[in-house]
Amino acid sequence: MTEGDEAPRPPGVAVLALAIFMVAFGTNVSTPFLVLYRDRLDLGPSATQAIFSVYVVGIIAALLVSGPLSDRIGRRAVVLPCLGISAAASLLMIFGRDGYIVLLLARVLLGVVSGAVLSVGSAWLLELYGTGRQATAALTATIASYAGFGLGPVMSAVFHRLDIAPLVAPFIAHAGLVLVALVAALGIPDPRPATPGGLWLVRLRVPPRAKRIFWTAIVPATIWTFAFPSTGFSLFPVLLSDFAKGNTVLVGALSGTITAFGGLVARPLIGRLGASRSLVTGVVIGVTGYLLGSIAFATETWYPILPAAACLGAASGTLSASALTLLGGFADDASRGSLTSTMYLIAYPGMMMPIIVTSIASVSSISIALVVITSLAVLAAGIVGRSVAGLGVANPSAREA
Repeated sequence: MTEGDEAPRPPGVAVLALAIFMVAFGTNVSTPFLVLYRDRLDLGPSATQAIFSVYVVGIIAALLVSGPLSDRIGRRAVVLPCLGISAAASLLMIFGRDGYIVLLLARVLLGVVSGAVLSVGSAWLLELYGTGRQATAALTATIASYAGFGLGPVMSAVFHRLDIAPLVAPFIAHAGLVLVALVAALGIPDPRPATPGGLWLVRLRVPPRAKRIFWTAIVPATIWTFAFPSTGFSLFPVLLSDFAKGNTVLVGALSGTITAFGGLVARPLIGRLGASRSLVTGVVIGVTGYLLGSIAFATETWYPILPAAACLGAASGTLSASALTLLGGFADDASRGSLTSTMYLIAYPGMMMPIIVTSIASVSSISIALVVITSLAVLAAGIVGRSVAGLGVANPSAREA
């Protein structure tokens, strides 16, 4: 019997997945509105992209503390308060529509809860599922988060299309929904007892047997986990907004939704290829997305960003699920929270990619910037592929999935 065949779903898994979903949902409610914020607040290219990317500051701050903290005090004590903060941050976004600093602060708070809930929630899912079901737990976390990332823009586009206070109503709706998830999450069991006396900050703790593949394959692949989809969510829709002919919010929502749901191809890929080979495949798919987005910019038409978004999302979901699956096999109970947070700590700075592109473009051009990041992604694919082939890495996740 393979992992998950006829196995009952552990208590609390569905509700925890809902909590992860709602936090991810909230992070992208504002994404289709970047052009509206740009015009309303008279922002330049990098300032506009900062609205999306600045929440990585909150993510990194959370990742430095949340994993070790959850190892000390338990997963529940970290995740549940963060759900309340998620609701508060959405309400703060309403005031940000007329104040850029408030807008950035709200996004940072959303980053804090995203970093904490996605990393600690993933570790919690691994413990709820138990030993031997790492692939199922990793894919559950991936599906919940990417579905949330994808449906947030849909709700925003609907409110905008119906002209129902688009910079207000979607955030009120999210705040209400996440509070419902918080109430439901009160009954989730926490199978791992708190262990007072541990670390307060994350410490990279890689088992000796896994160090080589971690540094030569997982790390160079993981740094692209969010570098790829950030361009689908934020960069390409804004760059091509002048060619969307009044449909900027719709195009932004479509690109964001397709990017997120593209991540759901992770399960069949990992099931067929195994986690280690999927790392290579994920980077290659992301390179394809960058190429399609560059074609859209070069031809001044927004249509190619939709297949680009699908590739960028598929790359991200594949890289995330592959790394989580491999890490789930490396970590013991005492280090799982810290090691999972470490993976996200490596991955999330990639959310700054839109600002990196606009910064390079400010001293050259967008075309040159796109060539630079695509070339770096090609180099990463080569490094990861060579590492996996050279180490002869087994693919246990192909048997688990």
